[in-house]
Amino acid sequence: MVSIVNRIIKQIFHDKRSLALILVVPLLLLTLMYLLLGKSSYITTVAVYDISPQIKEALCEQEIVKVIEKDSTNSDQDYIKNGDADAVIYFASDGIHITMLEMDNVKMSAVTNAVKDAISSINPAGKLNISFVYGTSNGTTFDLLGYLLLSILSFFMIFIISGISFVRERTSDTLERLMRTPVKTISIVCGYICGFGFFAVIQSTLMILFSKFVLKMQFVGQWWIATVIMLLIAIIAVMLGILISVLSKSEFQVVQFIPIIIVPQIFFSGLIPVDTLPYHLSYLSHIMPLYYGCMGLKGVLIKGSNFIEIFPYIFALIIFIVILFISNLLAVRKYRTI
Repeated sequence: MVSIVNRIIKQIFHDKRSLALILVVPLLLLTLMYLLLGKSSYITTVAVYDISPQIKEALCEQEIVKVIEKDSTNSDQDYIKNGDADAVIYFASDGIHITMLEMDNVKMSAVTNAVKDAISSINPAGKLNISFVYGTSNGTTFDLLGYLLLSILSFFMIFIISGISFVRERTSDTLERLMRTPVKTISIVCGYICGFGFFAVIQSTLMILFSKFVLKMQFVGQWWIATVIMLLIAIIAVMLGILISVLSKSEFQVVQFIPIIIVPQIFFSGLIPVDTLPYHLSYLSHIMPLYYGCMGLKGVLIKGSNFIEIFPYIFALIIFIVILFISNLLAVRKYRTI
């Protein structure tokens, strides 16, 4: 038994990746979670109208919100959609009405806490009526986070399958024998991508259809646009899996990249509202392909956006595909012997 213990300890100490995965990566992820989930410095902008001067003054004294006067040119929903404010508040006979873009815990908490503190001394029994431009307060958590679940599950599963499968192609010398033939490198890379991509297409289409017609997930927009986005996410996962597998010597090393490649992307996918992240960490989301996929799906499933409105996210995913394709060509080319 002692010899087994010694062998395992020595083996891990000699494997720098395993050692880093055990000792360094957890600390980095904890630090990232601390930064992302810590106190947000985001100041929520609140537009008010039909409100008494006393309550408006009390709201202005709240440090967590910025109070502006809403003009009458646009409706409450258009005012929020245009980004002029995060919330619109007005007072009526049946209580206080708050309109927000969607269920956003950070912004909703800031607005409701500020309103409650402002009116506590003036009208303690005041009723809060909260409504949303997209979604309802009665929606389930599955409806609220459905777009995240679709993106993350598809990306994660395809990444694992393609990465491990390609490592087996290398360790069984199949890739090396193939690279000795006159077949062009681009043809080999395209072949692997299309081979793994075939199952990615099936998986993406199946997930969309199952979510819509069996689980009855909320689909405000057109389901075929969501399918296109899911396919692009899956293709990126395939290419990323192949690229990572080139840098790995075994299936276990592919798994070691999950905390580095997958987990940070989940944090920046929209699970935590990106625009409320402290320390300007929101800029990191722009280098995360999963962010664009999740935001695209959110636009289709939650906001009902059409193809033109969602095209910037699709274009960003295409850019990632091109970059990863070129990277795969350069990585696989090193196995060329003739």
